[in-house]
Parts: sequence; C-alpha cells; structure tokens
Amino acid sequence: MIRTIIIDDEPSAVNVLTLLLQKKCNEDVEIIATSYSPLEGKALIEKYKPGWGCLDSEMAAMTGIDLVRSFSNPTFRVIFVTAFDAYAVEAFKLSVIDYLLKPVEAEDVVRAVKKIKNDIYKNENSINAQLQHLEKLLLQNKIATEPKMGIGMADKIVFVNITDILYCEATGSYTNFYLQNGKKMMASKLLGEYESQLKDYKFYRIHHSFLINLNRVKEFQRHDGGYVIMENNKQLEISQRKRKDFLDMIQRKD
Repeated sequence: MIRTIIIDDEPSAVNVLTLLLQKKCNEDVEIIATSYSPLEGKALIEKYKPGWGCLDSEMAAMTGIDLVRSFSNPTFRVIFVTAFDAYAVEAFKLSVIDYLLKPVEAEDVVRAVKKIKNDIYKNENSINAQLQHLEKLLLQNKIATEPKMGIGMADKIVFVNITDILYCEATGSYTNFYLQNGKKMMASKLLGEYESQLKDYKFYRIHHSFLINLNRVKEFQRHDGGYVIMENNKQLEISQRKRKDFLDMIQRKD
C-alpha cells in the first residue's frame, strides 16, 4: 500500500478526499496523516516520509508548490488539488504532474492513484523538473490570460475574473465578494486567506473587515477618519493604522 498524507487548508476538502480514498482506493492507499496547515504538513512529511502527498495548490500560508519546493530533494510523489480554472488546469496537464480539480470526483481520485502506482512501479521521480515546468507554464498563462480565481461556496466553486472584484468583506468565518456586475457572493473562507491570494493583483486590506481592489476605487475622502468610495458608490472605512500605508500604496507607479 502507498502511504499518503493529505494537506489542504479547507477541512471539508480534506474530509471529502479522505472518504473517497478510503471508499475507492482502500486496497492501494493508507492515509497516515492529514493536516489543514502547510507548515504542519511539511513536518508530517518529514516525520512519516509518505510515498505521495495530496496537496492543495493554493493555501494561505504556503502554496502546495512552495511546500514541495521547501524540500531540497523531494522523494515523494505529488498530486495537487486545485480550484484553478481551465487555463491553469491545462498547465498542470502539460507539466505531467497529476491534479484533482475541486470539487473532487471519485473517478478522478481513482485515476490519480492509478497514475501514482504506475510512477512508483516505473521508479519515476523527477518532481523537481516537473515543478519547474509547471511553474513556467503557470507564469505564461498568468501573463497571457486574464487572471481568475475560484470562490468556494457551500455547494459549488464559482470562477470570476479577478479584475471584476470590487472588494471583499469579512463576515464571521465567511467572506462576501462584491463584483462589478452588482452580484454578491458568499465564500466559505476567512478574508485573510483571500488577502494572501490577491496581494499580487493590487488588492489592499484597508480595515480588518475590508479587502479592496485598488483599481476599483473612485475616491478617497480625507474627512471622518478617511474612507474610500468604490465604483459601486459604497463607502468603506479605512482604519487609522492602515491610512498611511494605503496612501503610499495608491501613489505608487507600479
């Protein structure tokens, strides 16, 4: 049996994958550990030395790719679980690294485990070269295609253009997305996780409750402590400790 570790910062995703592996691949796979934290997951890999790891490609503290990269000479095989849209999935295909697309389906799990078994049988272990190829393809696609992100909801994942997001609002353990077309979507992750994903796209957290798209700001008002007016005319407060950094951010040329 192949010793396996599952690492995903969404508990529901870990639970679904665990159940599918136990139900469909119990003769081939032994799940020796699971984790919701990539940092803890790294320690588990070092401790248990699994045959393969099933890693979420996009986690708040560390991406799955960065996690594998943190090992100087990784000997375990990898399957990435991703909520990316079609253009990035194509990059995964071309890189030869296997993947599972959220929401994960049983037949895809069986296919992925079969490929891992074949790789182990053939003694193929070129994860570093495959990762380099994957990162190159993802970068090319990011430049060539309007970037999108998957918003995980209770029963589905909806893909939206990042440029269409006006701002995100924290509401308890959930996040509301407000889009250019007037739609509002509730996602099942904390705002801080999206802050990490969107930091390279000119999004800035002006308040513990608000993460805004700087390209969608209409006005900045200095009175009443300072607030922004977004393209949908919504006024959002800027916290006092964030005000200077915000002003520095909007005056940058890049």
